[in-house]
Amino acid sequence: MQNHQGSQKTRGNRNPYEEIILAMSDQNTQLQVEVGVLKTQVANIITLCDKMDAVIEKLADGREKTVSQIYDDMEENRKDNAEDIKELHSRITTVDRNLTDKLESVEDKIMAEIRSLRRDMMDRSQKEDDKIDQILQWKWMAAGGIVIIAWLLSNIKFDTIVKIFN
Repeated sequence: MQNHQGSQKTRGNRNPYEEIILAMSDQNTQLQVEVGVLKTQVANIITLCDKMDAVIEKLADGREKTVSQIYDDMEENRKDNAEDIKELHSRITTVDRNLTDKLESVEDKIMAEIRSLRRDMMDRSQKEDDKIDQILQWKWMAAGGIVIIAWLLSNIKFDTIVKIFN
């Protein structure tokens, strides 16, 4: 018991309620410090969350802008492709028209040359036929003359022929 009484003397003449109040006051102060620290930490977390929200919003805005830009670029490329297709179609049509015109021109020239060759061949054939007819005519004349001379020689005496030519 002396220990208990000695401890009361060291504490002084305090009332046990005062000790409880003092202990509670110390605990209360400690709790207030801990609550203050927690409030500071919560405030820091709230600040960080706000910053994260701002970053997320910026990223979302940036993403939307990027997606929008991609769609705009795709639309521009589609329009460019449509214009390129129209240009190619126009060029193909022009080349087709030019080739058709050239083919018709070449065909006309070839047909004109064929007609010319046909006329030349017909003229040459006609000339050859005329020459052949002349040769045949001369041949038949010579044959007729030979027949007449042969008949004269066989039916007329040689003396009479000599008298005729003298």
